[in-house]
Amino acid sequence: MLGKLLKYELKATGRTFMPIYAALLIAAAVTKLISALTAGGSEVPEFISAIVYIMILMGMFVMTFVVMIQRFHKNLLSDEGYLMFTLPVEPWQHIVSKLLISVLWNLGSLVAAFLSIVILTFDEIANRALMLDLFAVIAEFLTIFGPTGSLVVLEIFLAGIATTVFGILLIYASIALGHLSNRHRTMASLGAFLGLTAFAQILFACLTLIPNVRVLQHYMDTLQESLQTSIALFHYVMWFTIGFFTLLSAGYFLITNHILKKRLNLE
Repeated sequence: MLGKLLKYELKATGRTFMPIYAALLIAAAVTKLISALTAGGSEVPEFISAIVYIMILMGMFVMTFVVMIQRFHKNLLSDEGYLMFTLPVEPWQHIVSKLLISVLWNLGSLVAAFLSIVILTFDEIANRALMLDLFAVIAEFLTIFGPTGSLVVLEIFLAGIATTVFGILLIYASIALGHLSNRHRTMASLGAFLGLTAFAQILFACLTLIPNVRVLQHYMDTLQESLQTSIALFHYVMWFTIGFFTLLSAGYFLITNHILKKRLNLE
């Protein structure tokens, strides 16, 4: 049943995001074309097309955030919730389906933004000298990190996913907690968001004060020491970050699931 929920969620949100992605890439291509055609002439058309591109780019990320909130609140905590919770599906499956699709569209927006930048800077990217510089940077990266270079890439990717999941579940938990209030649910959700964020910051500060866990400050203090020590501490910091946000995400997931399962109030 989770697969069907994912398919439904993907189809419902795809109708919003795919046209936005297409518009962004078209705007980038038009901006690039106008730039080439008006080289040495009037800059007004290029300026207008660039403004349109930037507005679509910003709108894409805003819509990613808005749709993430809207799909959770509208589908599960508004009148649509009566229908959704009549399905033979556990509340955690609803949360997981919306979480996975939200992560997917967050990644999709980053990919679309990257592709649009590639279109705008195609001439520079195709430049042989720039490619040589890029290869030089990659070679320097491999020289510094050696065999652990692939691990570094994996750590950065996992940290990005962990922080994205944390942000989404933080919003879900805030909305669910705010929905426990009979009045002023929007303000209650905002208050819950601020409270959960403060809790995360305090917990992080407390953990970094524990002996042998003050990794961030220790890492900064030892940057001038041996390269191997710095690399080892970098890995330590990354896995600490991944673990911290993963544990918090699990906690916020449990809060959301408990409210939807035991304390749901759609009135």
